Amino acid sequence: MKWKNDAPYAVCLSHDVDRVKKQWYHYLVYGLKRPAVQFRSLLSKMEGNEPYWNFQKLVELEEMYDVKSTFFFLNESHKEMSANFMGRYDIKSMALQSIIRELDRRGFEIGLHGSYYSFNSEEILASEKRVLEGILGHQVVSTRQHHLNFDDKTTWQIHKKIGIKYDSTLGYSTKVGMEQPLRTVEGIVEIPITLMDTVNFTEDMYKECCQVAKDGGIIMLNFHQCHFNEIEYPDNVSIYTKFLAKAKNDGAWIMNVKEAGEWLDEQL
Repeated sequence: MKWKNDAPYAVCLSHDVDRVKKQWYHYLVYGLKRPAVQFRSLLSKMEGNEPYWNFQKLVELEEMYDVKSTFFFLNESHKEMSANFMGRYDIKSMALQSIIRELDRRGFEIGLHGSYYSFNSEEILASEKRVLEGILGHQVVSTRQHHLNFDDKTTWQIHKKIGIKYDSTLGYSTKVGMEQPLRTVEGIVEIPITLMDTVNFTEDMYKECCQVAKDGGIIMLNFHQCHFNEIEYPDNVSIYTKFLAKAKNDGAWIMNVKEAGEWLDEQL
């Protein structure tokens, strides 16, 4: 694959915004595994530091490296007593609208994080897209389905019908996904995830990503903004920073999903 400015490889940055405020039940559930860490997190929250509201940290880090990522915002309307729906937020709230517009103003892409049951419902996904576009005042062209839910018979077809051009839902398993970008029969540019922060990171995974770089491919990173705090997830912060530093040092092209999609649209 030929990359912009003849870069040796490409790195695409993305963040799924699943949760923006840590709730009491999160402390109970996570505290069963790591009580000391959760206690420190709770103390920090009581001091006014919201553990999940890490937009500024990511923005400052990425702007330091002169790069812009994609933030996929979720508009989950379904209510169900399940872990899949705990922590949902109101995308129409003043705080969320404000951060979405601020990120957009600063050049970060705002993408649609399709809700849990939207992967096979045109009505749901189209409605969520309209709401997000209403907040932004312009079209949204990139998406990733929540929980990576996907149906090869309907999801891409729905994306095409509602005006989505670029998707990054595929590629994740229990290890690094090594798949490369493709154009679907519907005309959607699919950029599979290479590494997601919710996987237990190992040095082997880093080496596999380095192999993608060596082969001149694209590394799609998905680091959730709610997991970007040093108290609970110190490795996430250091690993993400490590990727940025390496890519910058190597002269890689570092971009967001829309930028990658527009380039690949001409290449595939």
